[in-house]
Amino acid sequence: MPRHHYVPQFLLRGFSDERNLLKMVSRTDARFSQLSAVRKAAAQNGFYAIPTEDVRPEARDDHNPETMEASLAKIEAAAASDVLAIRNRSFAFTLEAHYRLVRLVAMQISRVPGFRRDYIHLVNVTAKDSIASRLTPVSVRKHLKGMGSAADDASVRRFYDEVLQGNYSLVPSDTHLIQQSMWIALEIFMPELFQRIPRILRFSDPSLLTSDAAVGLWDPESERPRSIGVANARAIFVPLDRWTAIAFMQSGKPFDRVVEPLWAHHINLAVADAATEWIYHHPNDDPLAKIDLPQPRRLVKEVESVATLKDGSVRVRGKRYWA
Repeated sequence: MPRHHYVPQFLLRGFSDERNLLKMVSRTDARFSQLSAVRKAAAQNGFYAIPTEDVRPEARDDHNPETMEASLAKIEAAAASDVLAIRNRSFAFTLEAHYRLVRLVAMQISRVPGFRRDYIHLVNVTAKDSIASRLTPVSVRKHLKGMGSAADDASVRRFYDEVLQGNYSLVPSDTHLIQQSMWIALEIFMPELFQRIPRILRFSDPSLLTSDAAVGLWDPESERPRSIGVANARAIFVPLDRWTAIAFMQSGKPFDRVVEPLWAHHINLAVADAATEWIYHHPNDDPLAKIDLPQPRRLVKEVESVATLKDGSVRVRGKRYWA
């Protein structure tokens, strides 16, 4: 099955050496690193393939499993010239260029393994919370009887506890994940990004890295900075090469200029923290030495109240957030 890159190769080349090699560093253990060719980095065989058997029977004859990969390639090709112009300092802010870059970045946010992982996690959390909120001993007993299973008090309690503990998983198909991630990019992320102000941030020295996410969300003043999203992040960073990044800001005016080295710290921390498995940088650079990278984020629940209702069911209320 063909290799599909979830970070475009033209972006990765901005961090490679003359041999077209990158240094890839483990997100979970920065002591582990190795060199990788750009053509092998941030890629997985068949990552965007939609199997023929997942398509409606009437549409299978002309179906091409590589359709989504081909569509993404067109979006990448359309924006590649804009990225090259930014690197070469010949870029002009136009509505058309803004659209092409916004589309590229919106797709980049949702097309990566980390987004699929988070989507599956949130689907499971939402489904389990919804089921638990409707679960009562009476409904459990009715369900067990309908299934022809034992419905005595002990069986009801055992089933009830198993559901509340959530020792099961919902696993969406890859086709569902591909379709949902693209829909979210086009219908939710693009309108949000299009309202933002683009700024080109340049550095005098090679300072930047990228990752298998390639995009970082930043809002240091947020109460929960690792839970921010496309709608409320103060800045959305995309490193384009070792010296250059584009930032989509909440307010202000567009600009293209050299900025203070502190901005490289903000960009690198946001983009590295978003990585699922790998952080990438030029073999001669060591940008990770200048940031304190936390452990990968996890979804936690802050319990606000616990109540036992008259029917014996337990209701737990709280908030979930990434930390």
